[in-house]
Amino acid sequence: MEASRVIATDLNALNHEMHTLAEWMRPEDWLHRNVPRTNLPAFTFWHIPRVIDSTVHMGLREMPELITSEPWPSKAWARVEIGTGYTAEEADDLAARVVPAEVLAYADALRSVVSQWLRAIPDDELQAPGRHMEHASKEPGYNTPAVLDALAPFEGQPASLVLTLACFAHGWAHLEEIRLLAGVGR
Repeated sequence: MEASRVIATDLNALNHEMHTLAEWMRPEDWLHRNVPRTNLPAFTFWHIPRVIDSTVHMGLREMPELITSEPWPSKAWARVEIGTGYTAEEADDLAARVVPAEVLAYADALRSVVSQWLRAIPDDELQAPGRHMEHASKEPGYNTPAVLDALAPFEGQPASLVLTLACFAHGWAHLEEIRLLAGVGR
């Protein structure tokens, strides 16, 4: 199977699981911290599609992210950054602005755009080394020590590996984190 098809399938599964989790969550779960010193579920939920958008568009393609095109910039939670390096107060403030249904719509639109891109590129392009650090250093929202430190392990790695780890595995781990933390005390 082609790498692009495997990655598209993984991202489709992640998107489906975001919907499943959102249906499972109760309204009060999104802004309730069941475990001290963890992020609120709404923040982590927002973070998942933001990492995919920034990885694909800023990191790999060096083009504007989907978050910068309508209707997304007008959303109270829209940021051209991924939340890495936020203080607890900054993360909580963003979480309070998150509307889960809007984030799901953004994730759906993002899944569609990324799937179209994956269908259009040859697999050898997915083996090209990434230049995330170079691209991030040009963007104010990403040119921070915390983000650059987080991106450093991906520098020079094949795009397919970056997509698999940063977009699929990372996102899936966060979905399970939300499910675990929101389920505490249920």
